[in-house]
Amino acid sequence: MSTITAEGIRERICDTDPDKRLVITPLLDPKQIDGASVDLRLGFGFIVFNLPLIDCIDPSKKDEIENNIHKYQRRVRVNRKGRFILHPKQFVLGSTLEYLVLPLNLHGEVGGRSTWGRTGLVIATATTVAPGYHGCITLELANEGMLPLILRPGDKIAQLVLHEASPPASPYSGSYKYQTGPMFPKFKVPGDSNFWQEVPGRDNNASSDGDPTT
Repeated sequence: MSTITAEGIRERICDTDPDKRLVITPLLDPKQIDGASVDLRLGFGFIVFNLPLIDCIDPSKKDEIENNIHKYQRRVRVNRKGRFILHPKQFVLGSTLEYLVLPLNLHGEVGGRSTWGRTGLVIATATTVAPGYHGCITLELANEGMLPLILRPGDKIAQLVLHEASPPASPYSGSYKYQTGPMFPKFKVPGDSNFWQEVPGRDNNASSDGDPTT
């Protein structure tokens, strides 16, 4: 797997072939591209949990979550000169200011910047950006430090590293394409939680010391 350097990133941004062009917009400062990565800025929107109103999130109850999503989470928007206070042990969803379009021969990985990591900020994002993805990138922000952190829109908070995808992949067809800010989670059913659901016609409380497939 080859990593794309700054020169290669610039070449792909300037590519005249729309099927091969890398789009990162707005790119407010050319210095965001450096070494072998692109600095990504924090956007204006956040999704926070309504902790007093919920006791848990059960991914197996997909319809209940989707029908009552505003009971679980709510959107918060910060103005251009505003700030968001992330308290210790708090977890929220944010997003990149930049909107990305990856060609089918590139895939990306997103991680936190080390300076922010030293304050206790963890960007536990689903790190892979699939080939053919269009949209802003949701950032899962957690403060593992001892003190509240001030986050402002426009802060360089994450880094994108790009790699060649060979042969080119199929277009991205996931649940979060074309997003322009953080999105509520979309659980799939049956999904992994179906593993634990009861099987009709079977004694689901029975145990066996033999073959686990019987």
